[in-house]
Amino acid sequence: MEINEVLSIFFRGVVLFFAVASTLMAGYSLQNKLRLRKVRLSWRSGKLKGYPLFATVFLVLTLTLVSIVVVNGYSTRYGILFAYLWIGCMWFVSSYLASKYYITDYGIVKNINDPSQTIPWFQILDYVERDGKKGKEYLFSYSEMNKSIREGYQQLKLFVPYRQHEAVKKIVSLKLENKLEGQSIPDIDLKRIQEE
Repeated sequence: MEINEVLSIFFRGVVLFFAVASTLMAGYSLQNKLRLRKVRLSWRSGKLKGYPLFATVFLVLTLTLVSIVVVNGYSTRYGILFAYLWIGCMWFVSSYLASKYYITDYGIVKNINDPSQTIPWFQILDYVERDGKKGKEYLFSYSEMNKSIREGYQQLKLFVPYRQHEAVKKIVSLKLENKLEGQSIPDIDLKRIQEE
């Protein structure tokens, strides 16, 4: 067997591996999306006008390449090009679903494929809202389950475009304002305590 044949078989194996892997990843992302319950709001958060940058660029380049091959009639490459197109589509689907932000009745989901970026409302201790270039940035401080506040203290940044800000603000205030207002520090008369 010649080196060209070995390289061709290896190359096709790699393409097949990535086609299967990207399909599994897209299926996993879609399953996680379908498992979300009571979604109140969601928006795109990718770097390319809300779309995932690398997956979108790869898909556009692949579509361009497929168009060139079809126009010029290179029929021997249809199988490989279909595999690349499939990989690009599956990568785009999984990246698009994973990069969307979701606000549900149960909490905030920043990445559906990463459980550490999902916080239930009851774990949020405090939040800060500040202006950004194209929207508001929320910084949520929360505690991890089964850890003390000092050990399990984490933060989650959430960028909210201006068009979604009022809806997010309404949901956050509904879910957190009553909880946070009830946690004020009581007034303590230290002089009276020291005299006793």
